[in-house]
Order: sequence, then structure tokens, then C-alpha cells
Amino acid sequence: MRAREFCSHNGMAESPDARYAAINQNEHFIVLRRRMGRAALVVSALFFVWYFLFIVACVFARGLMGHRLAGHLNVALVFGVLQFVSTFALARRYSRYSREALDPLAAQVIADATAPERAGRTR
Repeated sequence: MRAREFCSHNGMAESPDARYAAINQNEHFIVLRRRMGRAALVVSALFFVWYFLFIVACVFARGLMGHRLAGHLNVALVFGVLQFVSTFALARRYSRYSREALDPLAAQVIADATAPERAGRTR
């Protein structure tokens, strides 16, 4: 057997392309891709809306952004710092979502993909 071939559960050589095609059709993989894409879209949309709101406010609401809150601290500086805070908060939330919702699905996809190999070894 060549190095780039895999054994399927019936002992026949299986090409990587066939294996990846099978994984691509796996229902857990489809759900994983859908959930991951949806989560990435939501997180990206939230970030970009908040970011462009900051830019638009800086350009068109100069009076509001220049309003002093205390000493040299103005609204623009607070919004700028909140950009960093919100970025880390979104990253942390996505990381937690990934760990709780996506990682178990990924583990199931891996288990499904390696199940034929394990079945072939036990024979």
C-alpha cells in the first residue's frame, strides 16, 4: 500500500480524495461548518458595525466625540478604548462558543472519520 492511501473498514485502500469527500458529506461536518460560519459572520458583523459606528461618529459627530467627560478624557477616547475591550470580549465569547458548541462537533467528525480505521484494526 502506498503512503498516501488509507485503509477503509473493509481493508481496501482508500484514496485521500474519497476520504475527504466522505467527510464533506458527513452530517456532523455539515452542521459544524454551518455553525462555525454563522458564528463567524455574527461576530464579524458585530465588530464591523461597532467599528464603523466609531468612524462615522468621529467624522460626522465631532461635537459629540470631542465632548470632555473629565479633564482630558473625551467621548472619542472612551469609544476608542471600548473598541479594544469589545474586540477582546468578542474573541473571548467566540472562544467559549467554539469550545462548548463547535469542539464537540469537531470531535464527532474526527470520530466518524476514524471509525472505519478502528473497525479495520479490531478484525
